[in-house]
Amino acid sequence: MVALLLLGHLPAIAKNAPSDHSTSTAIIQQAKDAFSKGKLGELDRLLAKSQGHPLSAWPDYWRLKLLIGIPSSDAKTIRSNVLAFLARHPHHPLREHAQRDWIAALATKNLWSDAAVALDELPGQISSPNIQCARAKLGLSSAERTSGKGEFAVLAVGQETLDACLALIADLAKSEQVALGYLRQRARWAAQSGSDAGHHRMMDILRDHAKAHETGGRGPDPFKTEALLGQVLKVSRVDSLSSLPLYLKHKKDLSHEQAEYGAFAVGAAIWRRSHANAWPMMQEGWASLRSQPDDALAAAGREAIRRSAWPKLLEIIAAMRPSTRLEPTWQYWRAIALMETHQREQAQDVLRDLRDDFGFYGLLAQEQLGSTVQLPARPEIVLSADDQRRLDRDPAVQRSYMLVRAGMRAEAVVEWSAAMRHRSDADLIRAAEHAKKAGLYDRMIAAADRTQQEHDFTLRYPTPFKDKVMSAAKQKSLDPWWVLGLIRQESRFIADIKSPVGAAGLMQIMPATGKMLAKEAGLGNARHLSLTDVDLNVKLGTAYMRQLQDRFGGSALLASAAYNAGPSRAVSWRAALPKRVDGAAFAESIPFPETRDYVKRVLANAVLYHAVHNGGAVPSLRRLLGEVAPGESS
Repeated sequence: MVALLLLGHLPAIAKNAPSDHSTSTAIIQQAKDAFSKGKLGELDRLLAKSQGHPLSAWPDYWRLKLLIGIPSSDAKTIRSNVLAFLARHPHHPLREHAQRDWIAALATKNLWSDAAVALDELPGQISSPNIQCARAKLGLSSAERTSGKGEFAVLAVGQETLDACLALIADLAKSEQVALGYLRQRARWAAQSGSDAGHHRMMDILRDHAKAHETGGRGPDPFKTEALLGQVLKVSRVDSLSSLPLYLKHKKDLSHEQAEYGAFAVGAAIWRRSHANAWPMMQEGWASLRSQPDDALAAAGREAIRRSAWPKLLEIIAAMRPSTRLEPTWQYWRAIALMETHQREQAQDVLRDLRDDFGFYGLLAQEQLGSTVQLPARPEIVLSADDQRRLDRDPAVQRSYMLVRAGMRAEAVVEWSAAMRHRSDADLIRAAEHAKKAGLYDRMIAAADRTQQEHDFTLRYPTPFKDKVMSAAKQKSLDPWWVLGLIRQESRFIADIKSPVGAAGLMQIMPATGKMLAKEAGLGNARHLSLTDVDLNVKLGTAYMRQLQDRFGGSALLASAAYNAGPSRAVSWRAALPKRVDGAAFAESIPFPETRDYVKRVLANAVLYHAVHNGGAVPSLRRLLGEVAPGESS
């Protein structure tokens, strides 16, 4: 079976394909499950049954992923399978994914002459860090190599888990176009990223470099101590609390520079666990600041924000790579740090660059500038009958709708993003209206969120189930706009959605939490309750929001954090505060990336919902955030 599949042809499948498009999407869901379990034979059987279905490209793509990942697959086999897939799906967005996978597979197998041929066949708009590194590596390997190619070294920075980037680094090292410090940094970043394979590869490159530059000097072997530091760094990624005693045990064996680097990295790692020694450790390793990866710098930056250590924060942000430094998060906090260090004019320049954004930090920037935040007027754009028919016939739009209805949201996003690419603001708004008429509010929001100049905030912040939400919020004395903001973030108003961990319904209630809340509400045998029922879900979800807000002294910020991550974590994060802080500072300093993003979106949603449905003036986000003081740890 595998031998036949490797040829990339599907004669039996085509012969036995069903002729209509009514094939159940359950087959597509089963194919995804087979792919996730690596069951190639089962996937092939399901692919045969899916032929003729509008979503058949998905099992075909999953099959391709498994085939080109087989260790015995050679370049010819990989090529034939990729080209066959591209021929079968000439207009599908998965084509680009397949082409990127093609280069990645060849790089993994060190098939560089074949990769050169494949790269020549790629459309110019298809790129990725792996592809960029592969092109650079092949340029270095050609007869036209020039001494100026060391500029390619920057392509591999932060990409130490990618095979093509590691191959590029190896070539750069062999041709003496990068310094030892660069190679050490790549090895350390690979370890900090949690990539064993990347770290092993980089240590091999370092070993070869050390052999080529042996000086016969006395003292500790720098390669061995670098390997020891790498072990500490890898542990810091997978078991951060264990990395501190491991570092302290081996600190004496490291060079002064290695010890400083390790101290900062361990401090950043244990910060994510709210460890009391996180900031002292980062301070101990401060000299390594400009050598650290951005995620370690971000941890230090967030602790500096909590401590109002504004000069330190400016140093941290200056050390970040440009792509990170220019993110709204760090531009906003840079402005605050500049203001607090009496550089007001420069701070206001930064804030003015942020104020046109209606995200969390755009809203805060406008408040800092003293502006009255007003939503733009709704554009006069309508969905005509011709627009409706055109979108009804759009294959990518319809595939995305089918995937949403099948509960395959990640796949729906791929289809929808491709369908919305390069559309004008007016067309995005029409697509959002089309999705609204179809009852697919998540696709509506996704389209409306993409506009650049003309914005329809009624589509970005809709109110499905408004009467039910308003009634439940009133019964629990909750701000209804906060409730809607939370629902928008939790489920995008998909009533029957279930998460991989079991959370269900509009307000994504976990089964255990649902049973507890149902029992408290006197609803009897909670085992027979359907958490996807809108009335029940909203009733239980608002009851939980009320409990959390009461527990945290009325703070919507802390209650939102607790809703996402659990009350005990919100308690521990508050307990770890060194002093009373602004609510925005607390939100940014939450160690869990998911919860940090969640609370910022929920609370920005809340004030924007209020504005959209109450005349356009945006209430104070800073007032909603409030302040957070250190509290008890239990």
